Amino acid sequence: MLENKVPWNLKDVFSIHVLRLMVGLFLVRILYPMIFVATPFVIEVTDRLVVLALVCLVVRRHNGNFKALGLTFQNFNRNLFYGIVVGFILLGVSIFSERIYTTVLFLTPSQHPLVAQVEKAISWRDLASPLFLAGILAPLTEEILYRLFTFLPMKEKWGFWGGAIASSFVFALMHFNLYWLSEMILVGVGLSYLYYKTGSLISSIAAHSVLNTSKIIMLFLGISFV
Repeated sequence: MLENKVPWNLKDVFSIHVLRLMVGLFLVRILYPMIFVATPFVIEVTDRLVVLALVCLVVRRHNGNFKALGLTFQNFNRNLFYGIVVGFILLGVSIFSERIYTTVLFLTPSQHPLVAQVEKAISWRDLASPLFLAGILAPLTEEILYRLFTFLPMKEKWGFWGGAIASSFVFALMHFNLYWLSEMILVGVGLSYLYYKTGSLISSIAAHSVLNTSKIIMLFLGISFV
């Protein structure tokens, strides 16, 4: 089970989300252009490393225990299994949501850079970068940031549902795409519930990875979501 109380608060959460944007903008818009031309891959990796560094800094400063917070390989097979199952359920939720957007609400998404890269891919080798970013790096860093770091203090203040919805809203908002807002809130709540019930971040990382990886492979194979 997860700890009932975490040593950081909502002020810390807000500060880290703001710092993530500020540090990222400084590196990508000011520092990097003075040294080299940063590719989308470098920019994405930079953002993920900034997230990990900032969260680790705050958790360690408050003497937090990552293992007690669910970042452990204990009961790995069980948690991996739950993650895979929930990941495919959330994939269904995601696909259904996109069909509602396009067939009922007549909305068209703005294209994500990774989606554009996948659509241009000719061979499986071309998928190496998007699969790494979306299937491994994003699930790891986003579950640490939005579930472990953001959801837990919100749950403590507003209860499970209040914390799950609020943290999922932040999760969706920080992707800067209104088209995916409601879909990502639903997915975020599902990931929060999985994390809360299993007490393991491994399960939510696995579910997140299954969702992202499946959508990339479907795009590459030309399988339509709508």
